[in-house]
Amino acid sequence: MMRWLGLPARPRFSAEQYAAFLEDRAPLRSRMLRAAVFCVLIFYLSCFLFDLWLLGDVTALSATLRFGVMLPIAIGLLFYIAGDHPIEKKEIAAILVALLANVCWCAILVSSESPGVLSYFYAAASFQMAITIAAASPFRPALRASIFTFCLNYSAIWFLAGTSPSYVIQHLAVYMPTVIMTLLVSYQLEVEALTSHLQMQENEALKRELARQNKELARLSVTDPLTKLANRRGTEMELMRLMTEVADDARRVVVLVADVDHFKAYNDAYGHGAGDDCLKRVARAMRRSLPIEAHLARHGGEEFLAILSGADGEQAPALAENLRRAVRQLGVAHAFTGDRNAFVTISVGAACGAIQAEGDFERLLDAADRALYAAKADGRNTWRVSVADEEQRVVA
Repeated sequence: MMRWLGLPARPRFSAEQYAAFLEDRAPLRSRMLRAAVFCVLIFYLSCFLFDLWLLGDVTALSATLRFGVMLPIAIGLLFYIAGDHPIEKKEIAAILVALLANVCWCAILVSSESPGVLSYFYAAASFQMAITIAAASPFRPALRASIFTFCLNYSAIWFLAGTSPSYVIQHLAVYMPTVIMTLLVSYQLEVEALTSHLQMQENEALKRELARQNKELARLSVTDPLTKLANRRGTEMELMRLMTEVADDARRVVVLVADVDHFKAYNDAYGHGAGDDCLKRVARAMRRSLPIEAHLARHGGEEFLAILSGADGEQAPALAENLRRAVRQLGVAHAFTGDRNAFVTISVGAACGAIQAEGDFERLLDAADRALYAAKADGRNTWRVSVADEEQRVVA
């Protein structure tokens, strides 16, 4: 961050960013402002004791302005700060009340003929601290209020009893360092608040990006990069979900294993690029043919696995046939099958049962594999369902 005169530069905020900054800090800032106003009010009212001690000739005026004017206004300010108002308006209201308190104080001192008034007027610096440090005002409003306070105090100073040019110069020697230092503190506090907010927003953005990337990595870890279907790990997660989250559906499950017929011959004849494209088309066709709730995964190479919970043996033949027909209707030419099929086809094996304990899925998968081998042995482009050790088959 650029620095000038040894101070950090104020971060650049867009209008939207600054509005977000104000909204973010509003609750804490309101509490701090309310506490500051209360403390300054107590200090301001307690200064009535100094009025009694040093300015006995204006006691009545002091009591009227401090307790009759400023006390009700300050109480009203506290209620305003506690209300639902924009924080910047609350800060401006606090500064205006502090300036009014300064006006009342100057009126008390100008009205007095006591010789102690010149010593008392050095307390003018306390109003400068009230509008910059105690209220922790933003720098620009604090700067404008400081200019107003300076003009007010150094207009009133000439009307004090016993004032002189040398006294004004001595007063300036005390007052100006207070103005400069408090404004520097106000600036530093605002820069730190803005910088902290900016860093917090950057951290939040970083957290969101990391969460997005972690979510994407988690998705990729269970996704086959070629077909965009689930991979083996995705299938393991689906089985875990099935046994824990949907226990009732796990009592009736259909497992289908599909294998692309003569895929090695297709890969060798047409090339690996064409083979990858073929697998992607087959995967999309099968995905469209299954219910949306079905789990479809690439089980390895040219083999695919489907799991449908809440289904039974009566639905298995239709599910298997839907898979077979969807791939055959793609019409992907395959002139190297070595049999009567001249297109890319699949063979499907299905098994039905429950998946409720360890080993259930493996038993169903073995049964579906045996049915798949039977379909392959029967000429491919067909399916078989293993139900209670009996096999049914339909040849397309």
